[in-house]
Amino acid sequence: MSSLASSTKLDRAVGRRQIRSVTEPAQTEAAPAENFRRVSYEVPGGAMAGIAFGAETPTPDIVFLHATGFNARTYRTLLAPLGEKYHVLALDARGHGRTQLKARIFGYTSWRRHRNDLIALLERHFTKPVTLAGHSMGATVSLLTAGRRPDLVSSLALFEPVILPAAAYAFSELPFAPALNRGFMPLAHGALHRRRRFPSRAAAVQAFTGRGVFKSFTPDMIEDYVADGFVDTPSGAVKLACHPRYEAATFCAQRNHPWSALEAGSGPLVLLRAEHHSTLSAAAMQKIAALRPSARVATVEGSTHMLPMERPDRVRAAIEAAMLMAGRSFTEVD
Repeated sequence: MSSLASSTKLDRAVGRRQIRSVTEPAQTEAAPAENFRRVSYEVPGGAMAGIAFGAETPTPDIVFLHATGFNARTYRTLLAPLGEKYHVLALDARGHGRTQLKARIFGYTSWRRHRNDLIALLERHFTKPVTLAGHSMGATVSLLTAGRRPDLVSSLALFEPVILPAAAYAFSELPFAPALNRGFMPLAHGALHRRRRFPSRAAAVQAFTGRGVFKSFTPDMIEDYVADGFVDTPSGAVKLACHPRYEAATFCAQRNHPWSALEAGSGPLVLLRAEHHSTLSAAAMQKIAALRPSARVATVEGSTHMLPMERPDRVRAAIEAAMLMAGRSFTEVD
């Protein structure tokens, strides 16, 4: 298995039509100072929202995709330093954050809908291939996109992608599999029972601090998650932007084919796996290394599935390594 060099060493090595790009005032409640600009791109059925860092060029260097239930802004503190060298775009997936696309649960059995949204955006708005980076679902969607449209992707940087054993995907194709997943998958069960409303964003921040998956988040990360992860209601309260039923359905939508995408791809790949509670087994890592001998893969000691929040230094170094492997070491002007 190939190994990823240390972050210190890596640090040394180192749309055709954008529909709207606006800077909005900072949230008045539980929101750190903004060091990004808000953008929105038209795609079939609506618009995908995002945040951007660095120089404004026709095509970003890096496009980042978030995990299930989160949003682009959650990763602000991770991505902002990359904006000093690159044009970085982070997107809200369908059903998450500020993206305005219908989030139907009926017929939602795979993450191909997110792959197709991303392909539509890349095709319509950018003129060159980009480095795709992502966490969990976002990493898998990045991989699926590269497998379907390698011409749109210059390299991949994947963090804790959801890549299950082949037998799990065979099971997911059975007619009753999604219903069984909703009933028995712990992640889906937990999502369905999430508290959806809070009296304020400040109350939500307080409720999440030090609890569950947020234990390893810094205060800024939690505030960023809440800022775009909740929407205002007429009563003055706030509610989750990603409905718990949609989040649960997303966890269950596993009719994906990441192994086929890995076999189809040949471009530069950097992949980081967590040491604890990973969505990627050690056996899967070995299989990936065999399928893609040129890939740089590593397990990050002491980390969990929230790897980007726990080790942003390693994640930034991996993204930059993917950029370098693709032959792009600075922001290029189209």
